[in-house]
Amino acid sequence: MTKPAIVIGEAGVPQDHPAPKPDEIRRQLRAILSSPAFQGSKRCQQFLEFVCERSLAGGAGSLKERTIAIEVFGRQPESDLGEDTIVRVSAREVRKRLAQYYITPNGAACEVRIELPSGCYAPDFRYPAALVEVEGPHPVLPVVKPPVLSKRRFLLAGALTLAASVAVLAVVKLGGPSPSARAFQQFWEPVWRAPEPLLVAVAHPIVYHPSSRASKMSEESLPPAETQVQQPIQVPPDKLNGSDFVPVLNQYVGFGDLVAATEVASMLARKSKAVRVRMASNIEFADLRQSQILLIGAITNRWTMELQQSWRFRFSRPPGTKAVILDTQSPSGSEPQKWAIPSKDDGSALEDYLMICRMRSSYTGGLVMAVAGLKQFGTEAAGRLLADPEQLGLILSKLKGEWAGRNLQLILHARVIGNTPAQPEVVATHVW
Repeated sequence: MTKPAIVIGEAGVPQDHPAPKPDEIRRQLRAILSSPAFQGSKRCQQFLEFVCERSLAGGAGSLKERTIAIEVFGRQPESDLGEDTIVRVSAREVRKRLAQYYITPNGAACEVRIELPSGCYAPDFRYPAALVEVEGPHPVLPVVKPPVLSKRRFLLAGALTLAASVAVLAVVKLGGPSPSARAFQQFWEPVWRAPEPLLVAVAHPIVYHPSSRASKMSEESLPPAETQVQQPIQVPPDKLNGSDFVPVLNQYVGFGDLVAATEVASMLARKSKAVRVRMASNIEFADLRQSQILLIGAITNRWTMELQQSWRFRFSRPPGTKAVILDTQSPSGSEPQKWAIPSKDDGSALEDYLMICRMRSSYTGGLVMAVAGLKQFGTEAAGRLLADPEQLGLILSKLKGEWAGRNLQLILHARVIGNTPAQPEVVATHVW
């Protein structure tokens, strides 16, 4: 039986937050497994279904890497899991697909959230802690008056308050939060403290659809398919012309941008901070005035490119070349420092550079944050880092001098393994 979670609220009074019921969890699990985010991967479906059912059966403690390797993927008990990474790779892929699902309208409106925390294989089941608003009005929540406590409850509240005070004093005596925890809190404090939601501006890449003529020629050249799924256009290049590539604007979001938005929104939801997600192309300058904004993406985000004109580190793409990050304050007379990566026409790469910014903008009058990579891999890594208290806090705690109340830029490098970015490392910083 699923037990309610007990949370200590204001004045140390316990508040019951019941966990979702098993039938609610299974209903949500079926919706996730049948969604487009998971239908393309049988392995991810099997993984998520197994860990959820095992947890619901009371076996969350047995969800270890070897158990999953044997029972889900048919590995032998003596398999070397140092070399065979199928469980770890599958877990990362499941987390990515869950992030993709929860950014969709169906996922954002779900009644129960199923999450796979980093570093473990036991899923979390919970009701959404806060609403992530996508192009819609903010919900008006009713004002709830605190209940009048009976004498017995009052004494219990007093005892819990005293216990909490003793715990706080013990933490202070031991030195308080770790330097990385304090640094993460200082970085996000302006956003958590502000009364308005954080406006998340997602990039708007231009996607090209094949024309009806090109699609028809391709279908005629392919054998009949049992299942109607999308396939690459297969038409000889000399049969196509410029009109066969139809630009589609403001309808698509890159996967790295999607992961970044989801990671940040989920972290803020745990802090009961509301978020508004909008396409950058649909945002006017008036929307930015006196606002808190997170810009996701670089070349494909009009506002990143517009507002970066006063930044030291900037994204640039000269005609006929690929995007780079430039240091505009390189020593006089020397070639400007730049960070670039080799990449193929299909978008794949073995590494990426990324930028994280947080500053007060003289243009908007509000707080501007930005995360972006040269490719989608860097944007994904930047978004994950921005929401990770341990990793981001560790990086910030190592910065020299006072940075918490100042403008900040970080340039980082990440390896890309199997289209998944590794943990990034800092290569340059600027505080002013």
